[in-house]
Amino acid sequence: MLTPLLALFFGTAAFALIASIALTLHAWEHRRYAQGSFREERDGSGSGHVAVIVPCKGVEFSLADNLRRLLVQDYEDYEVHFVVESADDLACSVIRKLIAEKPKVAVQLIVAGRATNCGQKIHNLSVATGRLDATVKTIVFVDSDAAPERDWLARLVAPLSKCNVNAVTSYRWLVPRRATLENLLLCSINATAMGLVCSRRQAVLWGGSWTVPQNIFSGAEIRNAWQGCLSDDLIASQRMDRMRLNVKFEPQCVVTSSVDYRGMEMWEFLRRQCFVGRWYRTRTWLLSLVCTTVSMITFWGGLILALVLSISGFQIAAGSSLAAACSLWAMAAVRAIWRQDVGRLFVRKQTTELERARIFDICAYPLVLTVCWVGILSATVGRSVWWRGIGYRIGKRGKLMLLSQEDCPSENESPCLLSDWMPQPTFSKVEDGPATIALTGQNHWQTETADRRNVA
Repeated sequence: MLTPLLALFFGTAAFALIASIALTLHAWEHRRYAQGSFREERDGSGSGHVAVIVPCKGVEFSLADNLRRLLVQDYEDYEVHFVVESADDLACSVIRKLIAEKPKVAVQLIVAGRATNCGQKIHNLSVATGRLDATVKTIVFVDSDAAPERDWLARLVAPLSKCNVNAVTSYRWLVPRRATLENLLLCSINATAMGLVCSRRQAVLWGGSWTVPQNIFSGAEIRNAWQGCLSDDLIASQRMDRMRLNVKFEPQCVVTSSVDYRGMEMWEFLRRQCFVGRWYRTRTWLLSLVCTTVSMITFWGGLILALVLSISGFQIAAGSSLAAACSLWAMAAVRAIWRQDVGRLFVRKQTTELERARIFDICAYPLVLTVCWVGILSATVGRSVWWRGIGYRIGKRGKLMLLSQEDCPSENESPCLLSDWMPQPTFSKVEDGPATIALTGQNHWQTETADRRNVA
C-alpha cells in the first residue's frame, strides 16, 4: 500500500519540481529583460495626438492624486477622457476639483449611462472610444487606481514607432498602505503574476495601462468583441492574438496601485481575478490550477509524508519527500528575491510597508501558495461575481446572462451632480445615448449627446 502511494507522490513531485525550475528560469528572464529595459531611452513624440481614457467609479485610495498625475504628463499632444456611469458618481466631485486647477490639457467627462449587455467598465470604454475623432492617432487606457509617473505616457506610446509593435502594455505593482496580512498576501500574489511576464512570448494586455493605435483598435474590431463580455483586456488580447498582432510588455511603464483590503474584500478581489481568467483565458487558468495543485501536493504532502515515513522507519524516503518540499520553497524564495529586485525599479518611492511586503514575499511561500490555490480553485464553482457593486452572471462562451446593481448608500446619501458645479447646460434630459461634458484648463465647456435629436 505504501509503495504505490510513494510512486504517486514522487511522480507528482517530479512534475512540480520541473515546473518550478521552469518558473525560476522564467523569473530570471523577466528580471534580465526588465533591468535591460530601464537602461533604454524612450521617446514617444512620434505617436501623434493621444487620447487617454480613464473609466472611474466611486472614490478610491488616492483617487485625486492618481487622476492629477494623468493631467501633468510629460507629453505635449494629448487629451484625457474621464468616463463614469452616471452624473451621481462621487468621482465627479474629484474630477471637478481637478478641472478647477486649470490643467494644460483638454479634459472630457463622459457620462456613459448604465450597461445593459456587458460589464460596466466595457460599456464606459465602448462609449468613450466610439466618440473619438480622426485626429486621435493613439488610444491609451488606464485605470483610475493607477498612479503613473510623469514620463509614463511618453514611455508607453514610444514602442509603437517600431514596425513590429502593434500594442504596448504594462502591469501594476501593488503598494500596501498598511502591512496587514491581507495586503501582504495580495501584494505577493500580484508580484508572482508580474514575474510571469517577460520578453520572449506574446504579452497579455492588462487593462490598467495599455495603448494601441486607433486604426489597429478599429481594424481588430475590439469594440464589437467587447459586447456581451465582462473582461476588457483579455478580450482585447484574444483579438490581438487572432489577428497575429504583436503586443509588447514595457517594464518602464509599470504603475503603482495602493491597496488596503480587509478579509472579505481581499478575497473578493482575488476570486474575481481568477474568475475572469477562468472564462476568458481558460488554458492559462487551467495551467495555473494544475501547477498550484501539484505544488500543494508536493509541498504539504511532502511534509506530512516525511513525518509519517520518519515515524515508520523509512528514513531515506522521508528525507526525499522532505527535500522535494524544501526545494519548492527554496526556488520560490529565489524567484521572490529576483522579482523584488525588479520591484525596486518599478516603485521610485520606498516605504516601510514595501520593505515588509518584500520580506513577506520571500519568506511566506507556504501561505501564499495555499491562498493562491484556494483562489484559483474557487473559480471552478459558480457563474456569478460581484465587481464594484454590480453582480454579473456568466453564460456560455463568457457571455453575460444577468446584471444586477446594488446601490451604494454613501453615493445615494450625498450625490454630486454635474449641475452642482458646472455652468447650467442647455438641455434638461437625454433620452438616449451618453452625455458628455467637455472641459479644458481654460474652463471652456460645451455639451454634446450621441444623438442631438434626443436633446429636450
